[in-house]
Amino acid sequence: MRVVGNRVIGHKGDVLAEKIYGEWQSKNFDVLQFLESLEKQELVRARDDEGQFIPDDPATPEVNEAWTKKLKKRVSKK
Repeated sequence: MRVVGNRVIGHKGDVLAEKIYGEWQSKNFDVLQFLESLEKQELVRARDDEGQFIPDDPATPEVNEAWTKKLKKRVSKK
C-alpha cells in the first residue's frame, strides 16, 4: 500500500481508502490500521552511525535518503 495525495493505493492500483472532509474513509480495517500507524510516525533527518547527516543521492530521484521515518515519542503528564 502507498499513500498518494488523498488516496491509499493498493498493489494492483485499486483505491483502498480516500480522505473525505479531512477524515480517512475505508471499508477495510487493515487499511485504517495502516493509516493510523503512519500518523504515529514523523519525518526526521537521517543520520549515520557517527551522528552525521546523510545526504540525498541524486542518482535515485524516486527515493530520498536524507529523510527517514521515526515513531513519535509519547508525552506523559506528570
